[in-house]
Amino acid sequence: MQFAKGFLPWVAFAGLSAFGWQWASLGGLVVSAWILISGVRGGNKAEALVLEYSNTVFFLLWTLLAFADTSSPAEHLDGPVSMAWLAATAWGSILIGHPFTTGIAKRDVPREMWNHPGFIRTNLILTRVWAVAFSISTLTLGLVVVAHLNVGFRVFFQAAGLIIPAIITVQYPKRVQARMNETMTQGV
Repeated sequence: MQFAKGFLPWVAFAGLSAFGWQWASLGGLVVSAWILISGVRGGNKAEALVLEYSNTVFFLLWTLLAFADTSSPAEHLDGPVSMAWLAATAWGSILIGHPFTTGIAKRDVPREMWNHPGFIRTNLILTRVWAVAFSISTLTLGLVVVAHLNVGFRVFFQAAGLIIPAIITVQYPKRVQARMNETMTQGV
């Protein structure tokens, strides 16, 4: 569940939003910077901290905007903009050949598995799942804003955009491992 830490800044951001978008943004920045610094101090390589770096940059920029123009219409676009940022992070990591889930998975998987085709493929698939989920969330949250739908729709689409890929991230590797184990026992 290492990947869950990467989403704590977003939880802080949502939880502090009742105090205003400036304070929610600053809270997200503080939490993301803390997680990033902890990861670096813990010896994690940059590839294992892609989400943490991305979160910190997003919240730095969003905090600067929030405090620079407290009445900015961007305040109402935080849902689709944040999901678009996460989608760009996920798709970008795929495009440069380093799916962001790979670095996270390496924290929990023995080094001898890192170059295994199954490990590489599993992480590419998982990063695609996250990228698609973030992209769909961007669109649905954009529609919520444009249609002026109530906050319940926003919460639903944001939660679904995080919970569904999180469940897949936990379950899919277990299924892959079970299939690999089954194949190995059949060959004996």
